[in-house]
Amino acid sequence: VVNPDDVCEQYGVDCFRMFEMFLGPIEDAKPWNTQGISGVSAFLRRFWGLFFDEKGQWAVTDGEPSRDELRVLHTCIKKVTDDVERFSMNTCVSHFMICTNELKKLGCSRRAVLEPLAVLIAPFAPHVAEELWHRLGHETTVCDATYPVHNEEFLKTDSVVYPVQINGKHRGNIEIQNGLTNADIEAMVMAEEFVQRNLAGAAVRKFIVVPGRIVNIVA
Repeated sequence: VVNPDDVCEQYGVDCFRMFEMFLGPIEDAKPWNTQGISGVSAFLRRFWGLFFDEKGQWAVTDGEPSRDELRVLHTCIKKVTDDVERFSMNTCVSHFMICTNELKKLGCSRRAVLEPLAVLIAPFAPHVAEELWHRLGHETTVCDATYPVHNEEFLKTDSVVYPVQINGKHRGNIEIQNGLTNADIEAMVMAEEFVQRNLAGAAVRKFIVVPGRIVNIVA
């Protein structure tokens, strides 16, 4: 038997809660294995680290967030909100992990991004969220905060990365701007060195573009 009090003493209550959610679909039976809890603990430290600099000093700023930062935030809001409705808590935790990693890469420290993120994670990690909420300058509980709603405008991207298949085998990827015609896409793809190398001089019989998803070449 694993005593939950011992796990909470070592990792904290929020980590224990999120680890249980992360084990798998709520309707499935899952084996209890605490080896994975260290990964959830590391995630919470990274999430906390979004609000602080490398020296542990408060680093949240009031500057204007970039479009990439807003895209990451609103993508997370949409996915978490949708998955909560389906009681898919394990994938919600995954979305938080992806969002945190992407914001870390972007070096995001903007209040306009981090504050709604603290509210979004509150049902999953209430103690961490409450502490961050008060450090953000609020005197009321995070439970009274307005739950964030995603904005479709920030989910739009200027380009799409297309996997390129040749005779059914994935040979590479190419980033293509939105709004191009199939003829433009074909010209860009055929100009790629990896495409010409894999065609090895074979004639193209079909060039198929599935908009926003994949390019398939039959030679």
